[in-house]
Amino acid sequence: MKENSIFITDDNGKEVEMKIYLTFDANEKQYVVVYEEGKEDELYALTYDDEANLYPVDDPEELAMVDEVVSAYEEEK
Repeated sequence: MKENSIFITDDNGKEVEMKIYLTFDANEKQYVVVYEEGKEDELYALTYDDEANLYPVDDPEELAMVDEVVSAYEEEK
């Protein structure tokens, strides 16, 4: 695995390299925001556990919180 990258298996079973944009902890969960190289405007939010299992974030309230964190991060850059 390349530094600052993770591999995710898509719906078709293909392994896709995703670049890590941001990681943070909130509400007793660990989050990672990723994008596919060349598609920086398409961010994906995932949670992960201590064994590095990834879970998509699809709850609207949780996604809104992630959007707020990403916006704050971008303002600081």
